[in-house]
Amino acid sequence: MRRRSDTPLDAQALFAELCQFQLDWPGKTVRLERNSLLDHQQRPTSPNVSVAELYHENSKLYPNMLGELAAARGKVKDLRQAFIRRRAAVAARHPPEQAFDHLPVRQLLTAAAQTIDHELFYAVELRVAAGNLLATHEPSTDTLQTVKHLSPEDLVNLRSALRLTISADALPEGPMLFLIGCFARNDVLFGARGYRRTVLEAGQVTAGLLAEAERLGLDTVPIFEFTDRDLDAVMEADGIEEGALVAIAIGEAEDVE
Repeated sequence: MRRRSDTPLDAQALFAELCQFQLDWPGKTVRLERNSLLDHQQRPTSPNVSVAELYHENSKLYPNMLGELAAARGKVKDLRQAFIRRRAAVAARHPPEQAFDHLPVRQLLTAAAQTIDHELFYAVELRVAAGNLLATHEPSTDTLQTVKHLSPEDLVNLRSALRLTISADALPEGPMLFLIGCFARNDVLFGARGYRRTVLEAGQVTAGLLAEAERLGLDTVPIFEFTDRDLDAVMEADGIEEGALVAIAIGEAEDVE
């Protein structure tokens, strides 16, 4: 059976479909396959609410809502910094993982710890995978702590999850850096808006990492689309309170003049 998704969609075809389309007959049209373009076009007459619409409506802030937020009862910056100090104290009591020290990704993590506001790492954590090791980075002490040793099955699932929308050739074989959103931490402070805050802050961290990687001459491939459940399982994230938001493949260092 031929599916709509089997037909390549270039820019011209996309614009043509956006500008020239017909609305389905409400209650009289049965679609046999999902399609994000058709979902958007038919939304005015559809009883289905998009996830984005539902989320943004439920997370809108208004004056009467302030009393519900812990963020309105204390200084957010102080609360976050207190959490970061406690996490750093815990990391300082454990021997750091040194297996990554000779890799360019280690330079990138150190540069990020020096240039990116540590407050952003309250609800965003960095985890790095190289070889068969997965470790988490603590920015205040600039140390890595081992999360687990990756099994052969983990390594296969990891590469498969990341190749969901990109070719195997586009994914370097070097270390991988992952941004993990710790959604519960901002949910405590901002309620339904916490998810929005976490995603925005993950974007700031990603921009900082890519800027530092460019300065260091590192070849990077940011990946935003992947098989979430498989990647979360490898990252030891439950996919609800914690989940992978961005993956960055780190290639060989380029010559920088």
